[in-house]
Amino acid sequence: MTARRRIRAVWLLLPVLLVAAVIVAVTRESGGPDDPPADGGPRPPEHGAWFGAYVDPAGGDFSQEGLIGALADYERRIGGPLDLVRTYYPWDKDFPREIDRRVVGNGQVLMIGWGGTRLARILSGRQDGLIRERARALAGLRGPVLLAWRGEMDRPNLRDEIRTPADYVAAWRRIRRIFAEEGARNVGWVWCPTAEGFADGRAQRYYPGDDQVDWLCADGYAFPDLAPPERIFDAFTGWARGRPGKPVVIGEYGAESHDGRRADWLRAFGAYVRRNPQIKAVAYYDRHHRHSEQTMMYYSLRDDPASMAAFRDLADDPYFDPQRRRRRG
Repeated sequence: MTARRRIRAVWLLLPVLLVAAVIVAVTRESGGPDDPPADGGPRPPEHGAWFGAYVDPAGGDFSQEGLIGALADYERRIGGPLDLVRTYYPWDKDFPREIDRRVVGNGQVLMIGWGGTRLARILSGRQDGLIRERARALAGLRGPVLLAWRGEMDRPNLRDEIRTPADYVAAWRRIRRIFAEEGARNVGWVWCPTAEGFADGRAQRYYPGDDQVDWLCADGYAFPDLAPPERIFDAFTGWARGRPGKPVVIGEYGAESHDGRRADWLRAFGAYVRRNPQIKAVAYYDRHHRHSEQTMMYYSLRDDPASMAAFRDLADDPYFDPQRRRRRG
């Protein structure tokens, strides 16, 4: 080929190359959960917030089939798939499991809550092998995932396990370092204390640092009364605004029915999220069983048509479907 023909071929290819570059740039800017794995796990939506939930099997069947069936039933009730699905595992339970792989395979955002153990076991190095197994297993998902290790670490009833905030931070850093060594770059690290812990200043003491946390998180409930979302979450969201580069996920939220007023509370929660654009994901804790006979917490929406209708309206709100991935019937 002559020099003139080579130059002409390059010029003919330029429009194609420019279009490809634009497509790549737009894809990266969109920041969807279907993007290839990258440091920090799934990229948050640029606008709006992912709509998610944890779904407790109504019949008490916590097998993989039971959990998958409960999730499918829940998504039928809201008219389409959730953007974000929560699963939970104790410290020594193998994961990911079938439901996790299905969620990632469906292009949804998976957020795993990983329980803790006595921090002395972690800090001594005796748990390094288990940590490496979990890291390799999550890296093998070949899709982005959010991981919340030892959520609600600020609860007073966990003091024997956690010991001190300094111990918690040291354990967090050790676990994250091991994950990095195992190449689990697809994991986004979610730090998730209680929302009420920010009001009295105890939660902030457990913060591992901006270089260690990808997503800020808090769990908050309208219990024992239907406290407005502002009263539950303002201390947390106010603190989070001091870290403007960090996306926020409400890792758990819920309310009891209270004579049919829960539907109004859900609408107020949706409005609260829209007023706080740093919140990029929310997950309702649809627990079908009471925590205990003393607390009588019962957050499931499935036996409350008015609340479920309000919840479905939130799912239909374009603000809570930034990826436009729902296929409504």
